[in-house]
Amino acid sequence: MNLCDTNLSPACQQKLRDRLFDDEKLLWVGQPVPDPWASPAGFFCVGGSLWTMGLLVVVCRDGNLAFLAVMLPCIVLMCAPLISKWMQQQAVYAITSRGARVLRCSAMGKVSLLYESKPGMVKARQALRGGLVNLVMGNCPYTHYKNGASAPEGFLRLTAADAERILPLIRQLESSTTP
Repeated sequence: MNLCDTNLSPACQQKLRDRLFDDEKLLWVGQPVPDPWASPAGFFCVGGSLWTMGLLVVVCRDGNLAFLAVMLPCIVLMCAPLISKWMQQQAVYAITSRGARVLRCSAMGKVSLLYESKPGMVKARQALRGGLVNLVMGNCPYTHYKNGASAPEGFLRLTAADAERILPLIRQLESSTTP
């Protein structure tokens, strides 16, 4: 597969090229379906920011500096869903001759994961709203947080068509590594 034949941006293509080994061949490349409103926090940030800004306009009509000090964080909060969408658009998923690769941005920086081809690569297939699918992968397929919540790892927010296209490729990789 040639990266030029994909819908990836030139920056995402270069990011993937930099992570591939010399002998690694691309079998499939894709990206998650971005969703800026993935959590209710997006609505809370925008709604709360608009409410606060409206209140401050009424209270601080005389050009008080407190108005500016509170407005800047409100504007940042309003941009949080857009930043989330941008981070999702930077994610790249690839099936290669060595396994499955996930390249994504997080709040802590860039993350590059390689799930080596071995039996049982896909731990679960989760159906999501809107016809989207998570393919959960890895030895520790869920990241657990202190508050008790957990998040899956792997190819997340794929279209059902992409998931159906990927699964045979993964099964083929798994069977080629079986002793």
